[in-house]
Amino acid sequence: MLAVLGLSQGAQAANWLELQGNEPANAPTFKLWGFLQPTYTYNKADKISGLVGPANTTAYNGHYTIPNLVGPDSSDQQTFQFNRARLGVRGVLNPVDKRINYFVLLEAGRNALTREHSVVLSDASMTFNYIPGARIRVGLFKLPTGEEALVPVHTAYDYVYFSNVTDNLLNERTVRPFTPTPGRSYAAATAGLTSANIAGSISGFRDIGIQVYDWFGKGPWEFSYAGMVSNGNNINYLGDDNSSKDFTGRLQASYIFGGKGPKREDLSVFVWHQQGKRTFGSSDYDRVREGTGFTYRQKAIHFAGEYMRGKGMIFFGPQPPFNDLGAPAVQPVNAVALSDSNKADGWYLSGGYQFLKDWEFDLRYDTLNRLTNSPANERDFKTWTVGTQYFINKDTRLTLNYEFRKQEVPSPLAITNAVQRANAQTIADNLGDRISLQLTYLF
Repeated sequence: MLAVLGLSQGAQAANWLELQGNEPANAPTFKLWGFLQPTYTYNKADKISGLVGPANTTAYNGHYTIPNLVGPDSSDQQTFQFNRARLGVRGVLNPVDKRINYFVLLEAGRNALTREHSVVLSDASMTFNYIPGARIRVGLFKLPTGEEALVPVHTAYDYVYFSNVTDNLLNERTVRPFTPTPGRSYAAATAGLTSANIAGSISGFRDIGIQVYDWFGKGPWEFSYAGMVSNGNNINYLGDDNSSKDFTGRLQASYIFGGKGPKREDLSVFVWHQQGKRTFGSSDYDRVREGTGFTYRQKAIHFAGEYMRGKGMIFFGPQPPFNDLGAPAVQPVNAVALSDSNKADGWYLSGGYQFLKDWEFDLRYDTLNRLTNSPANERDFKTWTVGTQYFINKDTRLTLNYEFRKQEVPSPLAITNAVQRANAQTIADNLGDRISLQLTYLF
């Protein structure tokens, strides 16, 4: 099964554009496959205390903040759920033409992709291998952006949760203008932010479009490229909100030490860029994301690092960050930074060492600096993730993570209202560590 999928037991340095978009020459016409990821998550956090100000704010004392609850429902501090449950089919389009590959995948797990529907179509694409140097892939699939976004989570991702910078800047939330309900009291968005409603699921790093890509070898070197034109809309919606299309491009160079496919040992460097527009109400706003990074694998050691930044349309989250309690509390409202001047950046550095035969130790540090252009709204997130993996067999593994999480208000004096400043600091200090245990089973 793993050979058919073009994947391997552990995280490997590889050309994901090749392995996810194409089938091996000997691939069957129809191959049913899938995976399950039951996951237990525990947020080691206390209910918040110390909020000050009016009664509609202090009503949240004694409750958990949303970052200290388990998504996507955000109803429990700890829970067991099938984080992912995916079933797919892939192969070559025989007897029409072996140069045509296809890939279809359904998601039935409980995560942000299935926030509104119990089952969603996460991938549906066809690849046409006719033009030398320019393979063409069309449909719904992963955008050629960052490494964490491209790596297959079921076999080649070392952690349970994505880094903060990848999740915030690349796992897009579709937002619409906020529509209040008469008679309700709502939190007002702070200056520089706009109240919004979340529509549909997260992007899952995917979009509907057409991609031209290929890879070329010269001695120990391999060079690959990808350029994709896509809707720039939620994967739940087949159409587009505006006449503008997104463009995403990625370049990668790899020096191969040995091996082939996903098990090869190499040093790769890459750069990517994404830009487009998003419609909010009657206006369109720029959304730009870009990054650069590297991966390295040789023998039992692997490293990876990436820096990325965003400009325009940056999601902020609910204000205040609680579930709605009803009266007398103020109702939280999601906020988004719309203008082109909004900026965020961050990076991660990760390493792993496979010891003994079936064990691996992993360590990652990641940081996200959100809204660096607005001192009053900027929030910084810093996380150390310590992990271990046990490979039960070639199709099954256990992943255990402990995340030391920290949130900071880097410019508290920029918040001129003393009550708001005190509450912002209280909420930031309340972020707790997170423990997660995940079983991955491929079939």
